[in-house]
Amino acid sequence: MEIRDVVLDWLRSGKDDANDIVDLPWEVKQLEPNLYVAEHPKMPFTLLLSFGEGFIRLLAPMGLETFSMTKDEKLKVYHALLRLNAEINLMKFILMGMNDDVYLAVDLDTSNLGKAEFNDALSALLVGLLSAVSALNLEEEFEALLKERVLAMVYERLRKGASREELLDFLVSRVGMPRNEALTLLAEVLPEEQDRGYL
Repeated sequence: MEIRDVVLDWLRSGKDDANDIVDLPWEVKQLEPNLYVAEHPKMPFTLLLSFGEGFIRLLAPMGLETFSMTKDEKLKVYHALLRLNAEINLMKFILMGMNDDVYLAVDLDTSNLGKAEFNDALSALLVGLLSAVSALNLEEEFEALLKERVLAMVYERLRKGASREELLDFLVSRVGMPRNEALTLLAEVLPEEQDRGYL
């Protein structure tokens, strides 16, 4: 079995109550021949997996575009991220794309990659993301991005025909949202339901 298939199987075959990030049941989609995207509602990042010859690059987009920033703004951001590169093991911050978007990256050698090392890489991305949000004072923007991601997942399930109860179960069981917050969010998504006595 190819390492790509092994890694994708690790991500797909988890359980929601798992202790390790790798053991959560990630939703994985192929974007290009060697590029995949994986998401789990409890994880605050979208995971991109790029498979190369003998390595995997794991990427987590920060949602932070630096091209249009002033020189002073860039200097502040780059200084904070370079310091974090030195402080957090395994991962690094990089710029990609035409707009110099900030990504967290971990490069893994696939010659003897094990599940524990892969889990460590996912943990490094999580620690790096939360550290960057704190260092750059992006808590409000981060909260908005998280809500946007959850809403996108809800709308995707709606598009596939999920019932209101299935959506509520998804928000409470898989996202980990308190029931009253999940009901409030569903009232925004399905406003016609408010009159039916669910709330």
